[in-house]
Amino acid sequence: MSGVSPNGGVSQDGGVSTGGVSGPAGGRPLLELTGIRKEFGRGSRRVAAVDGVSLTVYEGETLALVGESGCGKTTLTRLLLRLAEPTAGTVSFAGRDLAALSAGELRRVRREMQVVLQDPYSSMNPRMRIADIVAEPLITHDPGLRGRRGGARARLRERVGELLRSVGLDAGVQDRYPHEFSGGQRQRVSIARALALSPRLVVLDEPTSALDVSVQAAVLDLLAELQRVHGLTYVFVSHNLAVVRQVADRVAVMRAGRLVEVGEAAAVFTAPRDPYTRELLDAVPVPDPRGARERRAARTAVPG
Repeated sequence: MSGVSPNGGVSQDGGVSTGGVSGPAGGRPLLELTGIRKEFGRGSRRVAAVDGVSLTVYEGETLALVGESGCGKTTLTRLLLRLAEPTAGTVSFAGRDLAALSAGELRRVRREMQVVLQDPYSSMNPRMRIADIVAEPLITHDPGLRGRRGGARARLRERVGELLRSVGLDAGVQDRYPHEFSGGQRQRVSIARALALSPRLVVLDEPTSALDVSVQAAVLDLLAELQRVHGLTYVFVSHNLAVVRQVADRVAVMRAGRLVEVGEAAAVFTAPRDPYTRELLDAVPVPDPRGARERRAARTAVPG
């Protein structure tokens, strides 16, 4: 399968050329995946969920990872966060091979890599107060905060309040529980928790798919504003191409564990190179019946 060069061109070896170049908006490579393969099973039953993926994510961009269910998107995100180990290939973050890091070094790097999951409620302990949920990464990475006595407790509560306000929630909700919030509010809490350690990279795994359309728009606006303010880099995993078109700088299309197309979002949506990408775009519902008929006719027309 084809890879892509930083300027959006397709390479012939399926890899990604990143040496000494800038990506979108002048960003430097932050995350680099080279020849990533992940197999499950044994012997003749071994299956490659991710197969030979090479991809670069640049500082400050939003790279959308799209494809149908089961194509390997979730496995790939687990590999890039080193929540799973690849069968082959390397994952580098800020120029450091994650597999070569010691436990202590990986712990420090993980401060800079955070994730927001699809279902915010399932990612929270329903018995924990919002203050403890948002503070959890701070306490995990700073043992001195675990006792939370005196001044440390006050500073921790103040920091949680700042994080909640940054995502549009009142600092006074710290003593409430997850079930007291709407889905959109819970997702804002998840985003606040992800921001607690001031990360450089945030993986957004279907962050709005469980939300109503009107709430989706508000959360997407929030993510865009946070990216602008904090210079965040996003890997945005989604099957919703309408959302991807709105948020992505570049798009990587996966099929059966492989990358079939990577390029600037505008180019992928207006002139897709791969037939599978065209199939995905054709499957997006069109509200105008006439437009839907025209698209079907164009898709089934016989050349010549």
